[in-house]
This record gives sequence, C-alpha cells and structure tokens, in this order.
Amino acid sequence: MVTVNRFVNRYTTGNWEGTQDTVIREVPLNIYLDGAHVGGLSCLPAQLELLVLGYLFHSGLIKNGADLDQLSIDPEKNEARVKRHLSSPPPFEPGRHENPHVTPALVVHLADILARNHLFRLTGAVHCGLIARQRNVLFTTEDTGRFNVLDKITGFMLQESLAPESLILAFSGRLTHGVLTRVARAGLRVVLSPAAPTSSGLIIAADEGITAIGFVRGERFNVYTHPEKLST
Repeated sequence: MVTVNRFVNRYTTGNWEGTQDTVIREVPLNIYLDGAHVGGLSCLPAQLELLVLGYLFHSGLIKNGADLDQLSIDPEKNEARVKRHLSSPPPFEPGRHENPHVTPALVVHLADILARNHLFRLTGAVHCGLIARQRNVLFTTEDTGRFNVLDKITGFMLQESLAPESLILAFSGRLTHGVLTRVARAGLRVVLSPAAPTSSGLIIAADEGITAIGFVRGERFNVYTHPEKLST
C-alpha cells in the first residue's frame, strides 16, 4: 500500500468541513552492502529492489547488476541487504542501438503520458519518470524523492540490461546539476521535463552530449542543448 487516508479540516471559500484526504506513504530504508551500512533513504514503499540497485550504481558501489549475488528487502525492519559476488564477473556490455529518432510529436507524446501519472494526480506528492524506446514506454515509476525516481529507472535499466543510448527519459522534476549528473552516469542521452533547467545542469548536459528539453507543456517546449538530435 503506497497511500493512506488522513482526516483533514478543509477550508473552501469561507466554509470549513471535515473530510478524508489521500496521502502518499513515505518510509525509511536503510541499505546494507556486505554487512556494512552504506546509506539511508526516505522513499515510497514500492519497487525497492530497483531503487537499491540504482542507488548502489550511482554511489559507485557496483558497476552493473551482475555484481550482485543477493538482494533482499525486509519491510518490517525497513532494511535492504545486499551481497556482492566475491569475485566480480566480467562487466556486461549491452548491445548497441541507434540513437533515438526524436521528433516534436514524440516529445509531446511522452510528456503527456508522464503528466497522467496516477499517484501524482491522486496525491500531488510524488516525482515521476519513464523511459521509452521511441513511442514504446518500457518502464514508469514514481517516488517521493526525485533522485529515487532516477535510481529506480537506472535499476530497471541494469536489471534488463538495456542500452541507455537508445532510450529517452521523461522526468517530472527540474533539470538540475544533481539530476543531470545521474542522467549522464546512467548513459542516457535525451531527457525531457515539464519543469525548468538550471545553469549547472545545462553545463553537464552540453559537456556530456545530452539533449535537455525543458518546459514541455502542451505543444510547446525548449531545447537547451544538442538540438541536432531533434528532427521535424
């Protein structure tokens, strides 16, 4: 269960009423790697295995999903326990795919799918994201933390051994330094958002060859870096 009902006192144009409101659940998660505590998160209690996998990757503690021998979640203790292989297998090299063919219609289409996220519409309390290969949406997710969303997406890519350069990321949050750092580390090369970028985020996007698209709202958007990847 990712939501709870809470009693609230609601004020509307001069009137008070007692009613129920749907609130997103947020829980702590402590992550242990080979018995050592390596991090703690506050997160939505869903898709936790993917969250942990992505978190360990972005923390530089694993290189790919093949590094893991065991990953278990204890929801009662709010713990994730991970064991690595004693000797890491050779790094996985995904098959190469062509860069995505990005058109204005595709940008608008993916942003529209992102905007229809059920939990966001229900509670207004989550960030959301998806990855797609052209119009084929491969994975959608949401979380209370923006980095958690990116970690879950990275975890899914690692789990499924996806080639990141063939994918498009749609993300609900601002395109900041921290967000673009994760996007670059995951190997993604196209990101779109209904929100704004920051100057330091765009520096990373420009340096890493990432097409950063912001303010995607209706039939309008801004392409801030590497516009050559878009076609009419």
